[in-house]
Amino acid sequence: MKDIFTVLGYDIGGTKLGIGLVRSDGRLLGQARIENKDTRPEEILPQMAESGRRLIAAAGLDANGIRAVGISAPCPADIPNGVLTAPTNNPHWRNVPVKQYLAAQFGVEAYFDNDANAGVLAEWFFGAGRGAQNLVYLTMSSGIGGGIIANGRLVQGASYHAGEIGHMVLTPDGPVCSCGLRGCYEAYCGGIAVARRVQRELAGQIEHPIVKFAGGKLADIDLIAIEKAVRAGNSYAAALWDEFCRRNAQAYGMLMNILNPEKIILGTIAWAAGELFMEPVLKYVPHFAWRETYEACEIVPSQLRREIGCYAGAAVAFNQLHEGGEFGF
Repeated sequence: MKDIFTVLGYDIGGTKLGIGLVRSDGRLLGQARIENKDTRPEEILPQMAESGRRLIAAAGLDANGIRAVGISAPCPADIPNGVLTAPTNNPHWRNVPVKQYLAAQFGVEAYFDNDANAGVLAEWFFGAGRGAQNLVYLTMSSGIGGGIIANGRLVQGASYHAGEIGHMVLTPDGPVCSCGLRGCYEAYCGGIAVARRVQRELAGQIEHPIVKFAGGKLADIDLIAIEKAVRAGNSYAAALWDEFCRRNAQAYGMLMNILNPEKIILGTIAWAAGELFMEPVLKYVPHFAWRETYEACEIVPSQLRREIGCYAGAAVAFNQLHEGGEFGF
């Protein structure tokens, strides 16, 4: 490990924006959050800069106390230039030069990448991926995003679209995905897609346990309500959950055979549902992977869990500094 230094990271989301002040030894010096639902960049960008300055001051650092700024951002985005082009959940953010703005505000280099890549970097540097040279991270929440480390380097691809794991097609005649393809992994296992399927199938069944666990509102059904119904012993929920786990296992097996990773690190659903999710997944995975790739890989939940947003933006900067020889871990 070289001399310890500090990075300021931003994790831009559709409803909230997280900020983390992180040292190169993994210590989180401070964190903040800004509400980001239905906002405009001209009001939020100055808040981002001011919140960052407050965190720096609160940590006892002077204005020159950070080495770089890192930004984790939703897609679509212009990654090389650090521009938020048209994020789906932020309709007023169009062609916003976030990297350029923050670099100018803090007088340091700023680095920018998509949120799934930032997630795999955070787990690699500070979480469940430490020590591995080949790993995959999956977001596993409302949608499914992916980040890939291969032979000790982040895989970005020819057009910076590597890691769109949620849009691997599992069955070509499957359900229509939000991306326009049919049978995508996300169309089977993304939280929003699963919820919409259940809403269709339970239309009019207001007494069904899943609906009750959603507060009696069909529109509020989500994976949490489904999980509760599974634990309560509902047969429909149990069959749905089994199919959900089997489809996830299919995707993990594909990743094992394609990438031969040491670890596949799973986001929200894996640590939130625990063994209810992990046990059937691990049972099914051997049906979808060669023994050699399966035995070489460990499937684990995220170690950073809810704190991953505090580290994600900073991890983008740490990776660039690592590739430049300034940061060892």
